[in-house]
Amino acid sequence: MRPVQWIKNLLVFMAPAAAGVLGHWHTTLRVVGAFLVFCVVASGTYLINDVLDADSDRSHPTKRLRPVASGALRPGVAAGTGGGLIAIGIAAALAIGPWSFAVVVASYIGLSVAYSLRLKREPVVELAVVAAGFVLRAIAGGVVAQVHLSNWFLVFTSFAALFVVTGKRYAEHARLGTIGVSTARCSTSTPSRSCGRS
Repeated sequence: MRPVQWIKNLLVFMAPAAAGVLGHWHTTLRVVGAFLVFCVVASGTYLINDVLDADSDRSHPTKRLRPVASGALRPGVAAGTGGGLIAIGIAAALAIGPWSFAVVVASYIGLSVAYSLRLKREPVVELAVVAAGFVLRAIAGGVVAQVHLSNWFLVFTSFAALFVVTGKRYAEHARLGTIGVSTARCSTSTPSRSCGRS
């Protein structure tokens, strides 16, 4: 479920903080709720990703230690838990409102699942998809707090996210060499699911 990755979900506070509305307790509670929703749905998508990548993860120097790949967690349990967390997250998003927040959350889930199934094996597209996950978190915060998201905010967030993701992939390549290429930036000719979200 990658609790260490939940820090990414703090991006939901970005737009409300920039708009200066976090001083209103009801708005702050809604944004905290949005943060928790993203923690839940992200955990669900990570579980599903690990089930899909179990075979390739076993040949990776560090990912082989993941619960599904190592055999500590049964794939059926992981997939069922992942699906349940996603359903809970969507229900919570609808409860928090507005409905557009649930749309953003659903878009994040759809993009994450598409990434696990195919998009992570598409060069360049893979970078854009991961960056889009950051941007959707920032958008969700603005939507749930009902603040205006300017074009400048969206442009800045998009470029910053792409910069971070590109830097991360470069670091992985430098650290793992050819293994990093096959696990983090796969080509369309890769015959199996050899990539995974980190």
